[in-house]
Amino acid sequence: MGVTIKEERIEIRLATAEKERIRQAAVLSHQNLSEFVLRAVRAVADETLAEQTRFVLPAEQMKTFYAALDQPAKSIPRLRELLKKPSVFEGR
Repeated sequence: MGVTIKEERIEIRLATAEKERIRQAAVLSHQNLSEFVLRAVRAVADETLAEQTRFVLPAEQMKTFYAALDQPAKSIPRLRELLKKPSVFEGR
């Protein structure tokens, strides 16, 4: 298993009391300050990314969702007409 070379650095400013609180939590977790902060930031980053990239439904709702996806597309005449018009972003 290779060693990861850490090349990047993040710096933040915080009040003395905030730093001491974080340091105490790191000590209680048997980690140094950098390890503790990195672990916490990773957890929040993973949670934030997961919220934006996946969703979970109860089994019955998931069945309903899949059934809706399996249905053929509905023809919507007004939408078809709208898509025939040039986009407002296209040159005229």
